[in-house]
Amino acid sequence: MAQDGFVKAALIGCGRLGRTHCEQLARLDNAAMVAFCDVSEDAATALCEQFGGDYATTEAERVLADDDIAAVYICTPHDSHAELCIRAAEAGKHILVEKPLALTVEDCQAVGAAVERTGVKLFTAFKMRYYELILKAREIVPEPIMITMQMMDNPWGPNIWANDPVMGGGNVISQGCHSCDILRFVARRDPIEVFAVGGNYYQPSGVTDNLCATFRFEGNIAASWVQGDAGCPAHTSKFFMQVFAEGISVTLHNRLCTMVVCEHGKQPEVFEGCETGFLEENRAFIECIIEDTPPTIDHIDGLMATLMPLQAIASARDGEPKPIKALLTMA
Repeated sequence: MAQDGFVKAALIGCGRLGRTHCEQLARLDNAAMVAFCDVSEDAATALCEQFGGDYATTEAERVLADDDIAAVYICTPHDSHAELCIRAAEAGKHILVEKPLALTVEDCQAVGAAVERTGVKLFTAFKMRYYELILKAREIVPEPIMITMQMMDNPWGPNIWANDPVMGGGNVISQGCHSCDILRFVARRDPIEVFAVGGNYYQPSGVTDNLCATFRFEGNIAASWVQGDAGCPAHTSKFFMQVFAEGISVTLHNRLCTMVVCEHGKQPEVFEGCETGFLEENRAFIECIIEDTPPTIDHIDGLMATLMPLQAIASARDGEPKPIKALLTMA
C-alpha cells in the first residue's frame, strides 16, 4: 500500500499526542499525514489545516475506507484502542497505536489475532525504547542480574480522562506500561511472575494510584518497579533507572538523560543525553511498511506491557504472587 516508497497516513485522535506524531512525520521525506479524524470536527480541521492535509472528518470509517491511505495512527483514549486497531487491521491498514495497546489482556489478544489474521503491521508506540541512554545502558550491560525502574509523577487531577478507570486506567497502567516495557527491553527476557504491594490510596476514581512490585524474569533476573503519582522526587526526577551486573552498575536519572557508569576498579563515567523517541519510532514505523519488515515494537510487546501492570495490580490486591508468562501459555 506504500506507493513508490511513500506512505500516506491518517490520524485518528487529534489531541496532543496526535499533534506530536504529525510534527515528527512532517520531518520525514517518505511519509505524510493526509487525513485527520476526531470526535471534535474543530480539532480535526485545525490539524488538517496546520499540516496541509487532504481532509478532516469525524468518521473513522471514512479514513479506513480510503484506498490511498496505507497507515493509521491511533491516538485516542486507551479504551478505544482495541476496537479501532481491529477495524483498521480488517481494512488492511498498517497501524501505529499509542500506548497502552489496550487496557485488558483479552483486548490485546483480540488485536493480536486481527493483526496476524490480516497480515498488517502494528507498531506499539513505546518511544522510551529509543531514549539514547537506555540504548547505551543496554549495550553496556547486555546481561543484567538486577534492574530497578521508578516512574513517580506529581498527583494527577481526578478529572482527567487518563485517570478514569474505564477510559485511561490510571497512572499505574497508563504510564506504567512504559516502565514495564523498558524493564522487559533491558532484561531481554520475559517476566515469569510478580509480587506487588500498593493500591488505591487517594484517587477518588478508585484506580490503583501507587504500586511497588518485584518481577522475576527468565534467567532469574530480578527487577523492581515503583510507579505512581504521589509526588515527583527532585533528586532522581520522574524517571529513574538502575541496571546491575557483576562488578558494574549503571544509574540513569534526570529523566533518564544523565547516566553514571560505575565499574569496579575504575573511575565513574558520566554520560549526558536527551529525551529521544518520537522521531525514531515514526521513522521505524514508516520504514517497516516500505521495506516490508517486522515492526520493531509489535502487538506482543504491547500485550506484555499491559499484562505486567495488570498482574502486579492483581498481586497487590490479593497479597499473592501472580504468574505472567504462564498466562499466555495457557491462553
